Amino acid sequence: MNTIKDQDLSKNQQLLKSIVNHAIDQANFTIRNLNKRPTVAMLMECENCLTDLMPVVQLIAVDHIEYAPVYDQMQTALDAAQIHGEPALIELTE
Repeated sequence: MNTIKDQDLSKNQQLLKSIVNHAIDQANFTIRNLNKRPTVAMLMECENCLTDLMPVVQLIAVDHIEYAPVYDQMQTALDAAQIHGEPALIELTE
């Protein structure tokens, strides 16, 4: 029996992982830039990036709990950026 394209779980899982990895890469890029050049512009860029990506990761984490730590790390990084701390890089733990 052939599976329907939208129901191919391995492809869906890979897509979700790719989306989360992309979110992590983008967040880490702005965190690195902020840590190198802690200017107001970089702070705003880091906050914007994290606040844009966090809802996507949260939506995924609702149904796939293995991605919840990524959302938590993003929240911690955002909190650190907002109090002028040094946000830690985001890691995907497997």
